[in-house]
Amino acid sequence: MDRDTYGFNSEDEVPDAFKQSGSTRGRGAGRKDKHPRDAAAWCRWLREEVAEDINRQTEALATRTEARTDAVLRAVGGLGERLDAVARDVELLLNALRDQGVRDAIDTGRATSDVHRRHLELAKTYRTLVTQSLRELGRMLCPKDGDEGRTELARRRAEAVAHLVVLLFQPLHEPMSSTPEEIVARLRAFGLATEGAQFRGQFAIVFRRAVELREGVASLALSAELDFSIDPTALQPDHYQPWEQQQADDAHPEFLIAPAYVVGGDRPRSLGRPIVFVTPRGRP
Repeated sequence: MDRDTYGFNSEDEVPDAFKQSGSTRGRGAGRKDKHPRDAAAWCRWLREEVAEDINRQTEALATRTEARTDAVLRAVGGLGERLDAVARDVELLLNALRDQGVRDAIDTGRATSDVHRRHLELAKTYRTLVTQSLRELGRMLCPKDGDEGRTELARRRAEAVAHLVVLLFQPLHEPMSSTPEEIVARLRAFGLATEGAQFRGQFAIVFRRAVELREGVASLALSAELDFSIDPTALQPDHYQPWEQQQADDAHPEFLIAPAYVVGGDRPRSLGRPIVFVTPRGRP
């Protein structure tokens, strides 16, 4: 077998095991005298060469792969930052559109936004507090005085409620700034009966609900307020809610008790009608 078959160009490239065994002495003699150990050495050497070559190629491939992986990770990181920036821009745009949608919904009367629905809930809470809780407080603050007539007693109690509306809900779009004690002191200055234990207990509950209502209004994108600017005596019957359910055919508004809940915007919208005191049926 010729040495060139194994890819060698000189004896220096032949494994040491072959040199020591005399496998290079002659062509014929080398074939006849080759010891089995020489073949085993040759196989080991070949395996080592192949293994080293494989290791070199593997290391080179790993190096290239690592470099490419780093490049991919850097690219992905940059993409993530760009996506975050886009997401922030989209959120800002959605907020702007949402606010505009609220204004459009209120201006056109469509209850399609969360903020608008929240205002409807708060307006309902305001009306319930006035017509139920404050009405009851008005009775406590104004006990009947001797032979006082029905109309005069109803008027005094309605006036007490009107005072409560101003003290508890004005301005509606700002958090409560007065303490319960300060409000009670003002009611006492109006000559109202504020010393009863029943009144104090009930007023504490109403005060907390008024605080929650004002905080709810203040937290929304569009503010709301109570419309004190109207002239109740000029209102038509279908533009106000009478304080008493029954009234004479010729009854007319006398004064404002609870203004309408109005949501701001380019065209402010009233959520409900103002509550006014009218001369009730059965005048003395």
